[in-house]
Amino acid sequence: MARKKEIKETILKDRDRVSVILTLFYAAFLVISVVIVAKMVWIQLVWDVDPKVAWLFKPKNEKRIDIPVRGSILARDGRLLAISTPLYQVYMDCTVRKGVYADDKKNGTALEAQWREKALPLAEGLASVYGDKTARQYYDLIIQGRDKGSRYVRIGYPIGHSKLQKVKALPLFSEGPNKGGIIVETRDSRQYPYGQLARRVIGYVKDNSRSNGNNRIGIEGKFDYELHGKEGYEWLKVTDDRKMIHNYDSTSVKAVDGMDVRTTLDIDIQDIADKALRDRVGEEPRIQGACAMVMDVSTGAIRAMVNLQRDTTEGSPLQERLNLAIGQVGEQGSVFKTVTLMSLVEDGYVKSLEETIPTNHGVIPYYNTDLHIGDYERATGKNEITVRHGFEISSNYVFTYLATKYYGPHPQEFFNKIYNYRLGDTFDFDLQGLGRPQVTTPSSPGWSRTTLGTAAYGYSIAVTPLHVLTFYNSIANKGRMMKPYLVEDIEKNGVVKKKYGPTVLALVCSRATADTLTRALRAVTEEGTATRLKSARLPVAGKTGTAQVVLSPSEKPRKGDAYHDESGRKKNQGTFVGFFPADNPKYTILVTVYSTLSHTSFYGGTTPALVVRDIVDSIYALEEDWSESITRTKPMPKMTRRDAVTTNGTVPDVKGMGLKDAMYTIENSGFACTYEGSGHVVSQSPAPGAKPSGKEPIKLILK
Repeated sequence: MARKKEIKETILKDRDRVSVILTLFYAAFLVISVVIVAKMVWIQLVWDVDPKVAWLFKPKNEKRIDIPVRGSILARDGRLLAISTPLYQVYMDCTVRKGVYADDKKNGTALEAQWREKALPLAEGLASVYGDKTARQYYDLIIQGRDKGSRYVRIGYPIGHSKLQKVKALPLFSEGPNKGGIIVETRDSRQYPYGQLARRVIGYVKDNSRSNGNNRIGIEGKFDYELHGKEGYEWLKVTDDRKMIHNYDSTSVKAVDGMDVRTTLDIDIQDIADKALRDRVGEEPRIQGACAMVMDVSTGAIRAMVNLQRDTTEGSPLQERLNLAIGQVGEQGSVFKTVTLMSLVEDGYVKSLEETIPTNHGVIPYYNTDLHIGDYERATGKNEITVRHGFEISSNYVFTYLATKYYGPHPQEFFNKIYNYRLGDTFDFDLQGLGRPQVTTPSSPGWSRTTLGTAAYGYSIAVTPLHVLTFYNSIANKGRMMKPYLVEDIEKNGVVKKKYGPTVLALVCSRATADTLTRALRAVTEEGTATRLKSARLPVAGKTGTAQVVLSPSEKPRKGDAYHDESGRKKNQGTFVGFFPADNPKYTILVTVYSTLSHTSFYGGTTPALVVRDIVDSIYALEEDWSESITRTKPMPKMTRRDAVTTNGTVPDVKGMGLKDAMYTIENSGFACTYEGSGHVVSQSPAPGAKPSGKEPIKLILK
């Protein structure tokens, strides 16, 4: 019994010891649990990670800017002058499935060999599509990329959609990005369908990124905000396999594409003016540059603005380099006599064009003798000349005489007129760079006793060709001066968001004065210095002007003579400006040429007048209101259908096709193309049947 009692007491003692130990464990776990929960609460509510080390535990984020699609620039009828089109740059992940093959101990080596075998026909296909490398070079590029573990190997150059489809169909690439490794990046490229036509007005930009904005000119520059749109962005993060994916924990903003700008340009008239200027000026290598403008009389809308210039090499090709029409500030010569005549008529000093003044052998003290008056006296035996005839022969004497006689006692009155005609300051224009006129007034430091007389025939006052065009347009518009403009509206998906339009700058003269000036300008083309326009298909009223150009210091003008260099050479500016049809004007037109340094003179009645005649005749044929109707005297010839066909690697023959069919044929033959003009294809380069080796597009000329 004692033994049993002893055993029982031992068991009870052991049980108590276990109970105590378990209780201690429970208590310990309870304390630990409380501490953990408290720590968790503290971490959630109080604790913040040290920013110095926080970045080590977070995936790397990268902000990617989403560039919007740049808006288009349109001609007045909606034809595209500038457009953004997608191009595709192909890259290759040369490491695709390489790790999978390495982990496959049984078939990995064979699968890797098969992959490398497929790379050979891929290389051959890339060489055929791109033409910039041989098949061997492409194969080496791919295999070296695989051996080095390159995930982003650039393939060729940016291509269009049709070529991209061919690339995607090649071996390996046809298996997609996960098996074939093809990576395609889309980027917008700015295209100008009409090439150099109106390029200085349209401007130029490679892409739509803001980094290129500082060098933009023309409409591309002035309306960059509207064309560019609004950039978006998204945040990307790195995955475990070092790929960038969208970070859904961050915000993103979708890009808003740019709006379209519809211009006032009539691309047909622009083409006519460009061709006429190139044809005439191209014949004379001593002409350094030239500009031509056509303006709608009633609204001031610019229908054409051509700016051509050579580089410093005499006879070099004409290119759209600088906007001479708005930026070239210079003395205009005899076209300014119309300004003087308007002032005289409007102020009542000249009441009739048939009024006469004494000839005085063309001599006025302190001024150069006018030889035209001496010729007139010998030819007619008269010692008087009418204002009209003085205007016809562009006599400096006549207008110096009239200006000094009537404005001599109060010359500021004459210059107040200059400012009233908006020839003394700038105005808001749709392109940047409109030059500021320079006017020598009685209060100016350069004023002298001869300034009033020389200003009367176009010196001592320097303006841009656009100022001159705007002034003459006011005569055609019966005294209402319209502000010239190049942009009709801003559009989004065809809906007008901001409308521009005609604006009256000033009422410069009465209708009667405008009619008197029109008669005088008509006389210039019929009997005066612009008789080359007498044979134009439409009657033209206008004025010629020739001025010597002030030389720059680098051209080493003579001491005391700003117009001649040390060799006696000079630069001339020749202009014709007017409007047509003279009896009911629809368009105002200006052509100005600028010569190189030479001993030769260039007059407004020669090349500029001939260019104007070419433009007038072409517009006459273009406009239905003026061109003659064709009476059918024989049955129409039967037209044979010519379908678009494709070729195998050679340039197809698309001559005679319309633009749509020609582009379809060329692109389906694997080529890109550019075009100039409108109508049907008259020539193409390279010639049909050629096999181009480079990436240059096929150039089409349409007429």
